Amino acid sequence: MSEPIERLSRFTPDAGGLDRDGLLFAAGRASARPNRRWHAVCATLAAMQLLTLGLAFWPRPDMVQPDRTAPQVPLVEAPHEAPARPLWQQRDEAIASDGNLPPPAPIEDLISSEPPLRAFGTLPVSLLN
Repeated sequence: MSEPIERLSRFTPDAGGLDRDGLLFAAGRASARPNRRWHAVCATLAAMQLLTLGLAFWPRPDMVQPDRTAPQVPLVEAPHEAPARPLWQQRDEAIASDGNLPPPAPIEDLISSEPPLRAFGTLPVSLLN
């Protein structure tokens, strides 16, 4: 049993043959699949941004200066009617009345003649009590 262990003890490691870091780097690179879809997606998004900016700043026909030879139609203003009394005069009258305002018009029927609506309107009244 001691013979195989003695034979193994004679071996010395030689670091010149293998580069551990290089081997792991090469294995990682070989295991990765080249995925070029993200390049296409980025290029498409950049092209869409350029197209959007181009359309946003492209001069539109309504932004072009009007032709000065075309006849100009005069604007017609709507007639403005003055109120019966100016608002400041109504305010001064309300302040001068010192709270002696006319009583509000009476409201005849404040109580509904129909039964009130209930949340459980489909249930019989005996179950509600």
